[in-house]
Amino acid sequence: MKRSLLLLSLLCAGSLTSSAQMQLNLPLLSSWSNPSIPPATYGAYNDCWGYVDANGREYAIAGSSKGTHFIDITNPAAPVEISFQPTKDPNTLSIHRDFKTYQHYAYGVTDQGDNSLQIFDLQYLPDSVVKVYDSNVLTKRCHNIHIEGDKLYLASNTVGNGFNAMDVVSLANPTQPVLLSSLNSPNFSHVHDVFVRNDTAYCSVGYDGLYVYYYGNPTTPQFLMSLTSYPEQGYNHSSWMKPGTMDLVMADETHGSGLKIIDLSDFGNPVVKSIFRSNLLNVPAPTSQNGSIVHNPFVKGNYAFLAYYHDGVQVFDISDPTAPTSYAYYDTHPQSTDYSSYKGCWGVYPFLPSGNIIASDMNNGLFIFDGSALTGIENPEVKNSALNIYPNPFRDQITLTVPAETNHSLDVVIRDITGRMVYSGNFVADNKNSVTISTEDLSAGAYSVTASWNGGQTARKIIKW
Repeated sequence: MKRSLLLLSLLCAGSLTSSAQMQLNLPLLSSWSNPSIPPATYGAYNDCWGYVDANGREYAIAGSSKGTHFIDITNPAAPVEISFQPTKDPNTLSIHRDFKTYQHYAYGVTDQGDNSLQIFDLQYLPDSVVKVYDSNVLTKRCHNIHIEGDKLYLASNTVGNGFNAMDVVSLANPTQPVLLSSLNSPNFSHVHDVFVRNDTAYCSVGYDGLYVYYYGNPTTPQFLMSLTSYPEQGYNHSSWMKPGTMDLVMADETHGSGLKIIDLSDFGNPVVKSIFRSNLLNVPAPTSQNGSIVHNPFVKGNYAFLAYYHDGVQVFDISDPTAPTSYAYYDTHPQSTDYSSYKGCWGVYPFLPSGNIIASDMNNGLFIFDGSALTGIENPEVKNSALNIYPNPFRDQITLTVPAETNHSLDVVIRDITGRMVYSGNFVADNKNSVTISTEDLSAGAYSVTASWNGGQTARKIIKW
């Protein structure tokens, strides 16, 4: 069903910067690649996801043309590949893989060849990854997956010689998935990707727009609404909803199409609050076919994290959804000179507890970023605090310049990447409101510094080389 659409306002963000500057507020900690991996059509690598084990260690799950790589990034400056798990079909180079996690399991699919759903048990990390399921009973090829609760959503799913726009599978037994229902519609041919919250599935269906279904009873999904006409419409690729709101960040994978923030609080009257875009290469006609092209959006707090193909990782502040502003970026694909074809950043994952951010580039592999400049937006005390730590990265000591309201008294705690406290102390700041701490005994790696005073607290991430 086509619904009416009110255009509240359109924001076409201007060019961000010249291509000579590779990053803003998103320092690179390290990268990982394997030159022995053969490239598929667009490159050797595809999507990525993240995982945290029971001990707080962090991992990247990265896809390549040959399979799935599990990489320990607990020390973000020195990533270590723990396990490589090959695809079921060794003769087909996969352009596309997708991953999600549930409990201590990772689920992976691919959209090429004679493949399968693979399930990996991650409880033995950091020692090993164990494949516990590899079957094509539920899927031979699948484009994207999403997990909410104990339900796995398979978008554009090929089963045997058949095809369903979307299948939904029970993970009540995480290693023995069971089909619950299949979705097909005369109004669209496929579901390209899906975001699910509170059993409500926001289905991106390509050139047919956005369709929303309720899966409270997963065997009989209920149609709620569709959005089949909107400004700068292209190939409706994927979306993600801002927490605590009904604002959907929606991406059209079409050159020149900006991202949309759509208020879906009234399904009968969706409202486009803004349209925004990256134009890192400063093309003169950013809304034309020569403009940039976005791939995958994710939202954490008030930030939209975007895998933006040629423009790398782009981060927009969407605290005011009517006026998104560029806040951070890193160009993972600096070799781009124009926006032709499909090149660059495929996926980004901003949900690690450390605040580190991972991203995958089709040609250049996995990137690990320091997201400390982004962590404060969800906490006004952090955002407005005058606390500074230098140098960062550091070696033998750090100096904290503390807020004036501390009255010179400050409690400082330093924790390593696993959350273990490695230092604590109480200080009286000098006349310049500064405190110097010796860090000679700390090993190289990432740490968090929490400073507390009467009436406030804030934290920063620091790196020791």
